[in-house]
Order: sequence, then structure tokens, then C-alpha cells
Amino acid sequence: MNNSIATLYNRMGFKLPYSVWKKTGESSTLEAIVNKSEMKPPAMENMRGTPIHTFQENDEQKVQFTYADDYHVFLVFTENRVVGEDELAVLFDFFYKGYAQFIDVTGRVKLAKIVDSIRYTTASLNLEDVFCNILTHTLEVITNADYGTLWLYDETKKKIVCKASQGYRYEEIRHMEFELGEGPVGHAFEVGTPVLITNPSDLKFGEVKHISKENKQRWGRRVEDITNIRSVIAYPIVVEDRIECVMYLGQMHSEHVLTDRDLWLLQIFTTQVGIAIRNAKQFANIRELNDALVQRDVIHARLTDLSVRNMGTEKMVEELSQMAGQSLVFIDLLMNEMIPAMAILPTGLSFSHLLQIIQKESQAKSIELNTKEGDVVYPIRSGSVVLGCLIAKSPQTLTRLGEVALEQGSAVLALERVQKQNVLAFYYKNQQQLFDELLYTNDPELLNEKAEALGIRNSEGFVVAMLQVTGCSDPQELEAHIFRLIAELRSAAGALVQTVFGWQNKVILLAGVTGTVELGFFERQLDEMLVYRADGRNDYVLHGGIGSLISSYSDIERSYREAEIALTNPLAGKVNHKLVRYTDIGISRLFTSRNTEEVSKFLSDVFQPLREIDRSGGMLEQTLLVYFEKNRSAGEAAETLHIHINTLYQRLKKIEEVLGLSLKNADDVLQLQLACYLCQRA
Repeated sequence: MNNSIATLYNRMGFKLPYSVWKKTGESSTLEAIVNKSEMKPPAMENMRGTPIHTFQENDEQKVQFTYADDYHVFLVFTENRVVGEDELAVLFDFFYKGYAQFIDVTGRVKLAKIVDSIRYTTASLNLEDVFCNILTHTLEVITNADYGTLWLYDETKKKIVCKASQGYRYEEIRHMEFELGEGPVGHAFEVGTPVLITNPSDLKFGEVKHISKENKQRWGRRVEDITNIRSVIAYPIVVEDRIECVMYLGQMHSEHVLTDRDLWLLQIFTTQVGIAIRNAKQFANIRELNDALVQRDVIHARLTDLSVRNMGTEKMVEELSQMAGQSLVFIDLLMNEMIPAMAILPTGLSFSHLLQIIQKESQAKSIELNTKEGDVVYPIRSGSVVLGCLIAKSPQTLTRLGEVALEQGSAVLALERVQKQNVLAFYYKNQQQLFDELLYTNDPELLNEKAEALGIRNSEGFVVAMLQVTGCSDPQELEAHIFRLIAELRSAAGALVQTVFGWQNKVILLAGVTGTVELGFFERQLDEMLVYRADGRNDYVLHGGIGSLISSYSDIERSYREAEIALTNPLAGKVNHKLVRYTDIGISRLFTSRNTEEVSKFLSDVFQPLREIDRSGGMLEQTLLVYFEKNRSAGEAAETLHIHINTLYQRLKKIEEVLGLSLKNADDVLQLQLACYLCQRA
């Protein structure tokens, strides 16, 4: 990495000496990445929420890059120069690779801790011991938390009671009893969703503020009040589709507040915790299930070991097939891929059809398909986003061990696919940056270099197309839609697609086509995708625009701008859910979404006076529209309107008087004709 840093530093025009440092985790010391000049480590600035912060210290200039509370990079140099925003952005993205590696390593360490915690919690026959073990190992995984408590709903008392505590005196809080909806614990129990509080002042006004006077007194004077905290997570743990308990984690003394990343870890962890609680109940009630539950631990350890060692999804599916006693198929519904690669979809199903079935059964852990083979689908989700599924044969052929293997495998595969999704998102971001650089490059040599980096090959012709997803407010769902669109594009027109990537709510692709025949085929593929998604089965809307055919790299920027104009043109007939071709929109290309307001004002200036004076249901406006539709032929217009030609002339004269225009003046005629055109197209 040192050589990469030096190369980038020199290209950006910096001079020696300089040094690069990083701070990771809870360590209070800085680690030198590059420090050939033996410079002293910088002082860390407390700039929470600021990704890039520059400051001066002694005779040195310093830049602090903050990627998370537990990962910072510092650049120190003595040169007296101003670092521009673009340079800072390049440096920020450059050092991001180190952060990604740090997250990967720490994530795997925490995953290993989760494996250990599940092994311990399922080993006990005593439910109270299970609860204590859960908290102990939760605090090892969520290191920002100072203490934890576990709460269950007591059916006899109709209250939520504390069953275990770590980090606080259990005797001082075991007498607390919450109503449903009371405090963070009661709120999480009632609504079934996690509560994350990072600002204590929110407690005064939020839904979770109310805590009874009795509970505050029972909390004890010798410990902090339940509302006197820096951050809190109340996480409901679901067992067999019902909330079994709520885990309450608090942070008061540690440096870093609890974050969304902790929620994400708990999402994976509590799934296994729920399984552990259920296991303990089964052990308590039915001793003969002990052997099966021990096998559960073995299966989870084997699968997680494959994940930690990064053996890949294919090896994991192979291992699961052996455990289940039958050949399983994994279907990735983001990339439209199958593992094993030679597998085939169930009879009569496509990737999109299978996705719709799983989305319809949003809470189902398994879905029996109406196929001749009696296939069963085991969905793999991250929150509400469908990542894929495992497909097995009829459930009657599965042993108890096979059912456990599928249950455990689904959870581990979900983590595996989320990691791949994050890597893919980062790859598309890099592709977008390269493509932007290509658009703004005039140097032929550099243009060829960028094209090669994007995988663009020589072709007789090129064309840029752009698809846009609207109506999807969930960022995770939006990202999933974008990935699926790209997968379908590669499947439908893969031989023509030279580069494709997702950026925000758009898919941008460059196709290499040989003449109008291939261009027509490519456009039909895009049209079919748009029409398919216009049938009301989707919770979002898809629009598409395509530029004109070009012949060289240097014209890619022009085709891109044309696709953008076609996509954003409000008069291009989007209501028909067809691909908008730049070459077809004619004069409408002048009226993009950037000047829609001006178009509306222009139309209002022409037609509003007619509407105000016309008391007969739009007679004058209709007359004007038909008159220009018939190319100013008075006879044809009168016939279409079913009026005498003299009546037509009277109406036209009235229109001239109201608007202060003359149909004998060329400029006035052009203005009225354009207004009629825009009105009909809009």
C-alpha cells in the first residue's frame, strides 16, 4: 500500500515530507502507515459526523478522514498549500479500501464470537442460564454497550419483567415491571421493531419517553437513572413468529455511541439467539431432542467456518446438500444466478416469477411450490429485501437434521450475500467514477485508457441507454431493484452490453452495436423490460431513455447526454411505458424536466385567457387545437367540429381578440402552433 500512496501523492503534486496514520477500534494510539520522514503522530480532532476535516498543528497541515467512530485516517504534510475539495474526495475514496478491509476483518471476528455465543447458549438446559449467556456474549459482540438486560412478558402478571442482567446489579432492577408501550423495552415489545436512541434529549419528546414513577424508584439511587444514558438499543427477539423477549443494551461510559451497525449485527445475532431460546425450551420439555440440537450446533459451526474462511457460496451449498441428504439449489435473486451453475429452475418458473412468490409470502420461512416435483423454497432475506432462496424437494423427504441444516444455512447465507452485495455496490461506484472521467476526457490516449478500464471494446457503433427507478423510498429495496435490472440486462442483451453499472436510482449502460439491426434488437430488449414492469405487479416505476448511435469513444458523452434528455423529457410519452428514443422526440428535446415550469407558464399564457372568457366548456380552446391539427384547413376543421365554416371564422376572430394575436402574422402563428403541439403531447 505504501507504493500506492506514494504514487498517488506524487501524481497529485504534493511534496515531501508527509506521513499517513490510522486509528482503529478503541485504541488510543495511532499506527503509522507511511512515515519515512519519522514525523510525530498527529493529535486526533473530535469531529463526529464530519467525514473530512482539515486543520493546522504547529508547522504541519493535517487532514482527518473519518469513516466510522472506530476508523480514522490522518494525512500529515509540511508543504504550505491548500488541498482542494476534489483532491480530498480522491484521497477519501483511496483510503476507503483500508476501511473496507478493517470492516471485513472485524466483521469476521464478531461473527466468530457469535458462533461461540450460540454454542454456549444452546449447551445449557436451564433457561435462566441461557438468558445470562445471551447477555454475556452480546456484550462481547456489541462492544460499545456498557450493560445489558433481558426482558420477558409474564402472562400471569401481564407485565414485562427482567430475567437477566449484565453490567448492573440484578437485585436492584429485578423488581421493575413495564407495561406494554412503556419505555424503550415496552415500546419494542408492543410494536415489534428495534428502538435505537442516540440522543438523550429525544427521550423528552419521543414515543418511548414514558417510564412510571415506581420503575424510576426501583432503578435505585446508587445507579444512573434509566433515562440518563448516552445511547440505547431495545431489540425484540422473535421466536416462532412471536416476540419472546426484548434485549436492552445501554451505553453510558464507553466512548462510542451505539449505531445502526450494531443494529445490523444484532439482526444476525438475535436470529441465532431466538433459535437458542427455543432450543433451551425444547431441552427443558423434551430431553430426547438433545442429540438433534447438538447437531444444530455442529451444523452452524461447520457452515460458519466455511463463511469465515471465505470458501464461497458454492462450497456452502455443497455442504448443506450433504447435511440435508439431497441436492439443494441456491438461487441468487439479485444477480439471477444459480448454484450449482448447471442447475435449472423449477418447471414453469422464471427468476422474476420466483421473486414475486417470495415477496408475496413476506413472512414465510418456507413456501411449497405448486410444481410436479413438489419443490419447497426457503427464502433468504436481509430485512425486507429478498436476496435469494434455497430450493429443496418435498419436505416429506427431509430428515429433522436436514430441516435444521436449511434453517441454519439460510441465516449464514444471508450474511454471505449481504457481504457480496456490499462489494458489488462498491464496484459500481468505482465504475461510475471511471465513466464520469471518460465523459470529461478530451485526451485520446487517456480516453482509450478509461475505456479499457471500463471493459469497452472496439465496435462499429455505440449507444448509451439509461433506466430510472422511481417510487421506491427504501434504499435497500432500491439497491436490490438496480442489481436485478442489471442482471436482466446482462441476460437479455449480454453480448451487446459493454459496460453497465448502477448509480443512485439509475442504471447506465453502454452497448456496442453493429448498425441499425443490432440497435433495433437492443432497443426491443429494453422496451420489453419497461412494458413488463408496467403491469402493476411492482411497487416502483421504471422509465428508460436512449441516445443516438455513435461511432467513436469521443462521442460517448454526446450519446449519454441525449439519453439523459430523453429520460427527463416530460413530453416524451412516458405514460405509454415505452423506451424514449432521443431520435424520436423531435422538438420535444428542447423541453426537458429542467424547464418544465417554463413550458407550463407558456401554455398557461396561451390557453388560460381562452378558458376564462369561454363559458361553453372549452369551445375556443378546442377550436384552436383542431384548427392547427388540420394544418389550418378551415374546411376540415369545421367538418371535424361539426360547425358551419362561418362559425369557425367567428371563433378564430374571437381567439385573436382575446389573445391579442393575428393568424396572419408568422410569429403569432408559430407561437400558437407550438402551444397546441405542447398541449397535445403533454
